[in-house]
Amino acid sequence: MVQCRYLKILITFGGIIELKKLNLRTPKPYDYSSVSGTDNSRAIFYCVSEGATEESYFTGIKNNRVELDIKNDVHIEVVEKEEGYENYSHPEQLVRACLYNMGRIDKEGNEISEEKWELNCKWNYRQEVDVVCVIFDRDYRGLEGCLSELFEVCKKHNIYVAISNPNFELWLLMHFPEIQQYDMDLLLRNPKNLRGQFFADASKNKKYIEILLSKLLQGYSKGSKIKFERFIKGVPLAIKQAGLFCEEFELLDESLGTTVGKLIKRMQQW
Repeated sequence: MVQCRYLKILITFGGIIELKKLNLRTPKPYDYSSVSGTDNSRAIFYCVSEGATEESYFTGIKNNRVELDIKNDVHIEVVEKEEGYENYSHPEQLVRACLYNMGRIDKEGNEISEEKWELNCKWNYRQEVDVVCVIFDRDYRGLEGCLSELFEVCKKHNIYVAISNPNFELWLLMHFPEIQQYDMDLLLRNPKNLRGQFFADASKNKKYIEILLSKLLQGYSKGSKIKFERFIKGVPLAIKQAGLFCEEFELLDESLGTTVGKLIKRMQQW
């Protein structure tokens, strides 16, 4: 059972655990004039991710904007977690950290009135142009009971939900041709390879999509940083193939798909 109280959350896994506050690193000031000839950015995308895989992927997007048709003055800020908080990755923790840095809630999670949002904002966030996004997996343990409330809070505060069902590895798999060749039920369930039932030559503890990626990349380890150069050429294909599946975050509670492609398209369209 999971109880959510507008981001003052108690989670029950055979007992009650209160989610601890996630602290994010303060983004360094960025000199936009060095890349765009202007002192201001067209837009800033603040990306707060569940883990190292997502962080390294979006760092790759940031560092290859020209090749990916993203304008130089569109800044992608991959917001890292403070030291000691790397394992604070529950999606509710990510959202709460965003709301705190946006000036929407205080340290205790209490709402701040709208007229004080700008005063309490910790980022150089401009509500009318900038985008705050959280990137996480649908299969995160204990997410079921609070996903709908998380969606509502994100809609209320214009936080983009970059969710993948079952996980971010589905998005990575879309960088390779013919995503539809795979069993859709297996992709959604993403079961472990117990007793080698799917791949006799793969680890029995790895899940279906991770094994597919490992075969395509000659090695892949979930939860680790990636080498973005292995994916950059496939980004346009991934965006196209994502359109074959669900791309509405409210429906990704149960449907196979991801909203990551729509996020990158949004970066490209500024």
